[in-house]
Amino acid sequence: MFFNLTKENESKKTIMVMPNRAMPWQHIMMFYFLIAAITLAIATTFFIQGLTLILPFAGLELAALGIVLYISAWRSNIKELVSITEEKIKIEIGRNAPEKIYEFDRTWAQIVLERSWNNWYPSRLLLRSHGKQIEIGKFLNEQERQCLEVELKKVINN
Repeated sequence: MFFNLTKENESKKTIMVMPNRAMPWQHIMMFYFLIAAITLAIATTFFIQGLTLILPFAGLELAALGIVLYISAWRSNIKELVSITEEKIKIEIGRNAPEKIYEFDRTWAQIVLERSWNNWYPSRLLLRSHGKQIEIGKFLNEQERQCLEVELKKVINN
């Protein structure tokens, strides 16, 4: 599930939006070490046979794979917390702690699913109020974004 709705009481509701994680960090590391062991075993075999350049290139490939896996795991750890009270809508974006905080007046807030002029690009789920806007759920796919739009409209308009 990509979002979680909780009601702390009747006047405050919270929706936590987060991307689907493919694997936990421990599994990613096990996958990396398995690939590294296989790659280094093959590269060492060729190195022993006299092909000396294969070992540095295998090391570069493993370094690139490690960087990509780390960035992917880091990006999938983001959370967006949307807290809705009777007066305000507060959005906190961050990983372990809020890195950015936005507040909007609930009375004037609008949830807009803005479609792209080109079908190649995804839509954008925007929260707008008084000339300011923020995109919610950039990391969601199209169906999840539409579902979140319906849920946010339900919660905000009640």
